[in-house]
Amino acid sequence: MHTESSGAGIGAVDPLLAQACAWIGQLRCAGEEILLYPVSRLQRQFRVGYSRSCALAQALARRGEWVIGFTEDGTRFARLALPAPEVPA
Repeated sequence: MHTESSGAGIGAVDPLLAQACAWIGQLRCAGEEILLYPVSRLQRQFRVGYSRSCALAQALARRGEWVIGFTEDGTRFARLALPAPEVPA
């Protein structure tokens, strides 16, 4: 179980970021392309509070894992980025 207090300071990399990236990879493998309420999904998946899940969502967007958008009715969603194609050696 994860707790909300991570001890990470401002500008520090959240230790859950790698786990969140792996989770997004699992979602891609399952065929998910769009996630409704991505911040809430992060909260439930990693058992963290709203502020930390918002920070994780922003970090995932900066890494290019997903793009956050809004539907016409104002619902937040995340479009999962396609994995980078493998370059043959």
